Amino acid sequence: MNVDNQIDELRAQLVTLREEVNAGKRYQSLGQRFEQLLDSVPTEPATAVNLPDDDDGIRALLLQLNGQIQDETLQNVQDADVMKLVQHIGSTDARIRDKGVYFLFNDLIQQRLLSNSQMLVLVRYLLGDTVLFAHILEPENDAVYRRSFAVLLLSVLLYADRAGYHFLTDELVNQVVDQLALYILLETDTRGFIGQNGWAHTYTHIGNLLDELSERDRLTRADKLFLMALLIERYKKLNGALIFGEPQRLAGYLARITNKNQLYADYLLTQLKRWRQQLVVIQSEESQSGWNRIYNRGRLIEAMIIRHDFNRKIMQYLTSVIDFLA
Repeated sequence: MNVDNQIDELRAQLVTLREEVNAGKRYQSLGQRFEQLLDSVPTEPATAVNLPDDDDGIRALLLQLNGQIQDETLQNVQDADVMKLVQHIGSTDARIRDKGVYFLFNDLIQQRLLSNSQMLVLVRYLLGDTVLFAHILEPENDAVYRRSFAVLLLSVLLYADRAGYHFLTDELVNQVVDQLALYILLETDTRGFIGQNGWAHTYTHIGNLLDELSERDRLTRADKLFLMALLIERYKKLNGALIFGEPQRLAGYLARITNKNQLYADYLLTQLKRWRQQLVVIQSEESQSGWNRIYNRGRLIEAMIIRHDFNRKIMQYLTSVIDFLA
């Protein structure tokens, strides 16, 4: 089975599971089902990553558009330039990817210099499999920047829609949910700041997009529970260390969503208790990945305690286990 077929098979299983959650057919067994799916995610050998050509005029375009914004002379952006910009979110040069394209899109959106049709094109591009799942089943690779910054930019676009643009259809939001769920299932790159290339920050950016989806009133409680439950199970199984603020970012998301409805709070508390029981097995492994999992959990719980904005039952549980953190 080739990579695309493997990803499509996992996509189909997630879609079915999402439908079951919305039909009220799963709750107690949701975590175990996600565990099974996570254990079935295949790995693939490394292949060459095709990076954007940073000598194609992107630097000049960034300088031009930023200068026009500063001079208040920019009225609109050509469609071709919008696409040229977004194709460079995969650049390994942080000056182009992060401080360049990402910062510029924020400015363009805040100043309403993009049309609704342009933002729809951006969302559809960022949701594409070739962007969101590029080399995702392979060992750590440079495609992580494209994947991670696609998620980050999606969170900005969803915020823009919620803050007044109103360009997203329910169908497209549903596609965001499905693609994000699959991305969380598949993404195992936990690197934060990477040498001269700057931020990858996959799980910080996942927290940003989850937060945005949690704020959407028209998204069902079942969908929000589905995404939260998947994040918890994926977090448990990450073999790399999350040490660049990811636990703090995800603690913020968990605090906000659990304070929206008791359903989420009850589910999180149940899973926190179950997680502690699973530590016995992890500790017996005596492996680097196992200890990373233990310390990832500890950092998340500490981040949750420091916030002090979870409900009383969750805070009581968190403080009761603080002495047992590795």
